[in-house]
Amino acid sequence: MPDNDYAAAVEAAEKLKKLDDDTLIEELGIRVEAEKQPGGKELVRNYDGNFDDFSDFSPEAGPGFFRDVGRATLIRLEDDLMKFICSKDDADRNKLLSGKSIPELAATLALTGLVALVAAPPAWAIVVTTIVARRITLATVDSLCGEYAKRKSARTQSSPAPPTNP
Repeated sequence: MPDNDYAAAVEAAEKLKKLDDDTLIEELGIRVEAEKQPGGKELVRNYDGNFDDFSDFSPEAGPGFFRDVGRATLIRLEDDLMKFICSKDDADRNKLLSGKSIPELAATLALTGLVALVAAPPAWAIVVTTIVARRITLATVDSLCGEYAKRKSARTQSSPAPPTNP
């Protein structure tokens, strides 16, 4: 399936939107870890591959492990998406965000190439953009961006300072 297959991205997002946030984050972790397994690179090139066989491949595997991997990946990818979404001066942003369902918005964001900029394959991109699309539709974009800024600031403040050279 081509990376820019909008219909396939919408179909995958339709299935993903039914999952709660914890399950979506766990699914992201499974997809990230699946890429490391034999055949995984080909699988994550699809928005909606069969990841069932990859959910128990690691000795650390389990919902907690995959949620941790998913959270770390989401934080890394979310920054680039939120920079775009929270940029009020971008005309393209307004066109992309208006009048779409959660799956349509997720597919549009996945196909914009924003997630691809940080080397996320389509299987990861659709999960991340479904999480973000759900948040956009549950709140106004401005309130979402304000909440994101608070979370990012809290993460930055809680991170230990980098070591300094004497």
